[in-house]
Amino acid sequence: MSLTSFLFIILFILSLGIYYITPKRYQWCALLFFSISFFAACCKPWTIVYVIVSTVSARITCNAIHSNRSIWDEKKLKRCLAAGLAVNLGILCLLKYLNFFIFNIDSLLSVFGMQGIPLTDLAAPIGVSFYTLQTVAYILDVYWGITEPQEGYLKTALFIGYWPQLVSGPIARYSDMKDRLFEGHEFSWHNVTFGLQRMLWGIFKSLVLSNRLGVMVDTIYGDIKRFNGFYIWFAAGIFMFQLYTNFSGCMDIVIGASECYGIVLPENFKTPFFSRSVQEYWQRWHITLGGIMRDYVLNPLLRSGGFRKLTKKIKEKWGRKASVQIPSNLAMLIVWLLMGLWHGGDWKFIIGMGMWFWLCIVLARMTEPVLNKAVKFLRINTKTFSWHLFQSLRVFMLAAIGNMFFRIESFKDTLRAIKQGFSHWNPWIFFDGSLYGLGISDKEFRITFAGLILLLTVSVLQEKRGSVRELISEQNFVFRWIIYLLLIYAIIVYGTYGPGYEAQTFIYGNF
Repeated sequence: MSLTSFLFIILFILSLGIYYITPKRYQWCALLFFSISFFAACCKPWTIVYVIVSTVSARITCNAIHSNRSIWDEKKLKRCLAAGLAVNLGILCLLKYLNFFIFNIDSLLSVFGMQGIPLTDLAAPIGVSFYTLQTVAYILDVYWGITEPQEGYLKTALFIGYWPQLVSGPIARYSDMKDRLFEGHEFSWHNVTFGLQRMLWGIFKSLVLSNRLGVMVDTIYGDIKRFNGFYIWFAAGIFMFQLYTNFSGCMDIVIGASECYGIVLPENFKTPFFSRSVQEYWQRWHITLGGIMRDYVLNPLLRSGGFRKLTKKIKEKWGRKASVQIPSNLAMLIVWLLMGLWHGGDWKFIIGMGMWFWLCIVLARMTEPVLNKAVKFLRINTKTFSWHLFQSLRVFMLAAIGNMFFRIESFKDTLRAIKQGFSHWNPWIFFDGSLYGLGISDKEFRITFAGLILLLTVSVLQEKRGSVRELISEQNFVFRWIIYLLLIYAIIVYGTYGPGYEAQTFIYGNF
């Protein structure tokens, strides 16, 4: 079920009405019912078994650790933790990465002329990558004593499978969600109106912008022999906007829907295209995933006994500076390997969404002293708009290259596309009307361009003022409703529906 579909809107309105007529003490039961209903409408019914296993294993593991912390020694606690993590991560690996491992084993066997292993066809539940990481973080928080376990299997199930999050996150921490999900809420006109406004903006991003941008990207990457040279780089750039409007639009719908219940979900985007470095870009893009990787992988690695010993040895041999940089870069290498693998079981994800961004961050760290000296020597004013624009464009281009591996079908095809990008010098395509022949008409191209200008304007306001909804709410009644009605008009008249656009598709929807 798409978040922009009529069925979703009906289900959401129905759930909102039932939620607020239900006594506050039992409102979480209504959310659980609609979470199960949404899951059943989106997935093969039997795949709910995976969610049940994750729920039961998390409940048993957390309860055992919490109840026996004063009785068991550290080894028993760690064995219990390992068992809970193995169940959840094992399910994720089975559903998402089994074919990746089989494919690589088959490639190795073929070298020796041996018969390969057949690939599997296992159906995965919606959002398995998101709810698995959320479950793993919950188990670790209980083990570390950050939070106490949830009482009851049904409430644990709601935390893991809260229905607005099921499609593509955001990944929430239990310590932040335990009160919000279960305390119950009085009807708030402010929450509902602000939530609906955010949902409206998310629908606009998806239907008016993302789908049209996707048609152009598909056209170019579908025939890179014909669309070469600057077409390739144009596609890389507009895919960045397609991915952003698609994923952040999905987040707007999800967070807005949850806000209507009075439940605040964590933000997942913070105007990422204004970032001045690749590291900052990932602090503004998919924020909750980055937070999980930092708090549950990077920091524990750096605090581990093995890394402490490594740091000590490096310090003795090469000095203090190396003892800070080398372990940090090595830990980040592991994090970015996992980041790439999280995006998909394919080498293109590991290279493009993992190693590429790790390399960009490490090289930026290594060259920072030299670049600072160059900036000082050239007397560049780093506080000007032009310098900020240069930095942001640089980050945009580096991120666009990494996302080419994310978008294009295979690793080899991505390399072929990059090669084709350098094969022809044809900058005139930006001026002779060639861009109008990329699957959408010149009228639709102008609509898309106008929509991107609006997106940029809103992003600038968000960067400077924070909440644009708060800014609009300060305006007069007539002005506010002119804005709302224009946005609704744009969605109805200029939204993309039907064949050719795949309006139902969210890029991160099957992760």
